[in-house]
Amino acid sequence: MAEWNAVPRALKVSALLFAIVALFYWRLTLTDQYDWMWSPDMAGQVLPWFQAQALQWHRHGLPMWDQYLWTGQPLFGQAQPGAAYPLNWLLFWTPLDAEGHIRPIALSCYYVAIHLMAAAFCYKLCRDLGRSIAASICGAMIFTFAGYVGRTDWPQMLNGAVWMPLVFLYALRAGAGKRPLANGALAGLFLGMAWLSGHHQVVMFTTLAFAGTWMFFALRESRIDWRIARAAAVSLVVTGLVGAFQILPALEYGHLAKRWAGSPEPLSWNQPVPYYVHEKYSMEPPGFFGIVFAGANDGNAPYVGIVALMLAALGIAACWKDGRVRVLASIGLGGIVYALGGLSVFQGALYGLVPSLDKARAPLVASALFGFAIAVLAAFGIDRWRAEEPTPWVRKIALSSAGFGAVTFAVSLAALFFNKLSWQGNPRPPLDIFIPLALSALLFALPARNLSLRSATVLAALLLVFDLYQGSSNLAFAARTSPNRAHFIDDTRGNGDIAGFLHGRLGIQRTDIANDAFLANWGAYWDVPVWEGYLASVTENVLQFANHTANTRKLWGVAYSVASAPTPYASQEIFAGSSGMKLYWQPNAFPRAWAVHHITRIESSNQLNWYVENRLDLLHSEGLMYDTPPPLAPCSNGQDDVQLKEAQGSRVRISARLACEGMVVVSDTYYPGWRAWVDGKPAPIYPLDGAMRGVVVPAGQHLITMRYRPPVLYEGAALSLLGIAAAIVLAWNKRL
Repeated sequence: MAEWNAVPRALKVSALLFAIVALFYWRLTLTDQYDWMWSPDMAGQVLPWFQAQALQWHRHGLPMWDQYLWTGQPLFGQAQPGAAYPLNWLLFWTPLDAEGHIRPIALSCYYVAIHLMAAAFCYKLCRDLGRSIAASICGAMIFTFAGYVGRTDWPQMLNGAVWMPLVFLYALRAGAGKRPLANGALAGLFLGMAWLSGHHQVVMFTTLAFAGTWMFFALRESRIDWRIARAAAVSLVVTGLVGAFQILPALEYGHLAKRWAGSPEPLSWNQPVPYYVHEKYSMEPPGFFGIVFAGANDGNAPYVGIVALMLAALGIAACWKDGRVRVLASIGLGGIVYALGGLSVFQGALYGLVPSLDKARAPLVASALFGFAIAVLAAFGIDRWRAEEPTPWVRKIALSSAGFGAVTFAVSLAALFFNKLSWQGNPRPPLDIFIPLALSALLFALPARNLSLRSATVLAALLLVFDLYQGSSNLAFAARTSPNRAHFIDDTRGNGDIAGFLHGRLGIQRTDIANDAFLANWGAYWDVPVWEGYLASVTENVLQFANHTANTRKLWGVAYSVASAPTPYASQEIFAGSSGMKLYWQPNAFPRAWAVHHITRIESSNQLNWYVENRLDLLHSEGLMYDTPPPLAPCSNGQDDVQLKEAQGSRVRISARLACEGMVVVSDTYYPGWRAWVDGKPAPIYPLDGAMRGVVVPAGQHLITMRYRPPVLYEGAALSLLGIAAAIVLAWNKRL
């Protein structure tokens, strides 16, 4: 016992938080039967992204280019792969399994680590606000297990949300006049870290609330508080600097790509996301029931449970005079009102006024702010309930909880009586309708001294956990033997024998998945270049092609088709997989690299597609360019030998023996940042055939090397390091 008492309190709390999170997600930590990356988006998109990056980390270092999907796309530019986020790097560095894949246990630990970070950050905020250890732990549990963080499975969105407590911790410190510049810089540092996470929506809403909080602090008096205004400016500058590693590549890519955002056609950067898309992804009024009823939550509302909601109400009512409570309540209210989208003039006005806010197409994601505020306000409520001098608000909230529970119970019994409601086939009502009554009893019991403080606190924590569990994503994990869920991840992890056969083929040509048998992102998981893929955005130069025509696929080197039966595109069977899927060959597909000796200038994508559909054979020796082509020496027909030796991530290597000067073409996406060398000497890269990369090569035997070395990425990295260093220096300076 003496040894335990000697353990530092911080270490005890850390161990307790770890135990709570690990036990709450027992399906992942204590068994090997469940996956959290099982849904179509997770298994078919995020897992292949992660796998492709992990493979590149183990082979080459920092992954910058995805060579598998849509003829090549930048990983940092797309943002959603999370290539700039340090926690992802730790996942990618973990040892791979025998087949070279991320181990399921590593993915489980990664998921738990995200939620442990959320719990630790919220605990720190609650303690900084003067909350007790018990209340802070309860607040941490609410933040990480409930609301947006508790119900979201997209890691790039989760990783952006978990930083909210630290962002507002230091913003609240600065707003209270405590070393405004230093704390403002630290707030900006953590918001910048959120911008590195990979998805912009939740971070944009956090930034919006962040800016609003600074405005409140600077303008709350009759005049502008310039000390706070300077701290706000420093904070926002640090945010931009730290997030630059992700923001700058995403901006470059955004101006060169089209994005599928819910409208019929993909949108360019200068096309705003239509407001009807925002209306589509807004929280509908019935979603309010989902805040407290897990069964009523269809994903359009953040479930926090009646216990957390009532405790937060107690915190607001009993501590309203505390300015920090008013700020947190405003953040939570603003988040839930914004989440209403089309039903809220508030959201519509901001959509029209704030530049680029239209890119955050799902207003319901703003509910993340609501869940965050409820968690911290509930910690205030717990402390007021546990206070030596009870507040009359405890009795009022207890009566409200009892009334809510009574009404819910009565409605449930009536529904059962009239056979109008069922609970997943269960003839009796779910246990969670009794939670409000139990909460009411607890709220009454402690002030009446019917329970000791410790007993009441433990019972409240257990009731809270039980309530949070009802709406947790923990219940949505897929059992690996479940036919209704496991098939999504089985599709991605399946057909390894087909991938192994393709790895043994020469030429590194592309494969397509016929008839949408499964998502083409399978190729990224199995290290196989595929045609197209399930992505949110693609560069415009690739999308200009008539993508689904046979000739387009031939030009881009799609030599293989995975299907259960012969297809019109490929009918020659060359391999049969154990799953029943087979591999068919298209012998007329172009190689991934070849040489041309004549270049024709074209004016439009229509002209490009005309050549592809009507003069495809001509493109074996003739290239097409929108700009003035480089001069090539006249050449009679000669024998060329061009072979793609390597195409791994951001590195391409081609061996070429040309009879006379020509342009070597590689059918990979032309994109800024690619550099070329011919026999070690720099050479310019030209956009050929609409979206491919071409390099002028003299006659003879040569080695052409291409590397993706985007200046914007290095500039972003330098700015991020500068921002981190600036925040640390400002925080270290005790005079600020």
